[in-house]
Amino acid sequence: MSTYRDNAVVLGSHKFGEADRVVVLLTQEHGKVRAVAKGVRKTKSSIGARLEPMSHVDVSLRSGKDLDTVSEVRLLHTHSALRTDFDRLNQGLSMLEAINKLTPDREPVPHLYEVLSRALHALNERHSPLMLGAFYWRLLTIEGHGPQIDSCVRCGETGNIVSFDVLEGGGHCAACRSGVPISSLALDILRMVLGGRMNEALALPESPAVHEVSQLAMEAMESHLERRLRSLGVFDRHL
Repeated sequence: MSTYRDNAVVLGSHKFGEADRVVVLLTQEHGKVRAVAKGVRKTKSSIGARLEPMSHVDVSLRSGKDLDTVSEVRLLHTHSALRTDFDRLNQGLSMLEAINKLTPDREPVPHLYEVLSRALHALNERHSPLMLGAFYWRLLTIEGHGPQIDSCVRCGETGNIVSFDVLEGGGHCAACRSGVPISSLALDILRMVLGGRMNEALALPESPAVHEVSQLAMEAMESHLERRLRSLGVFDRHL
């Protein structure tokens, strides 16, 4: 049985047997891995607290047929600030859920590991009403499903986008209008997020336009996954 070591973000876990847990890890080099952490539900376990969702860890694993086994865990970052803020905590959990659903088992996805790691660090360091929405738009773009917003997704007309249709993946002109109305300010914010001006976008205060962008991001992600994101319901889907 081979052993390997990698950095990872803990995506989640569930009970296994009487004292164990199966943890889901997004590793830097080996992709999404499911592994048994033996005895972590016992009060004397030294590693259980290190395997909480969102924790960034250095983990040693023994390979198995279906499940690997955790042999050693070193905590790199707990993201403690967001754990004491209910809103940011649930945004972090929503990030984990989306990544978990998008990522196949044991397929290296270092780009998604990097995006998630950076997003959790940013969420831990600052509050932004656009943090989760921007993260979703970034993920969708990486997956090849970024929105078309500079021309009508149906007829190709430029400069006259008045609505956004999640199912069609972009904006519509007045003649082709479908979906929901979108303001010019929301379109400008989307261009910031998609055009490499992320820090500028995250510095924006709460506003109706920021809410539009975040709401559309949630709907676009759920449409892409073809399922509702459970973690969003925890905080009343108020993006």
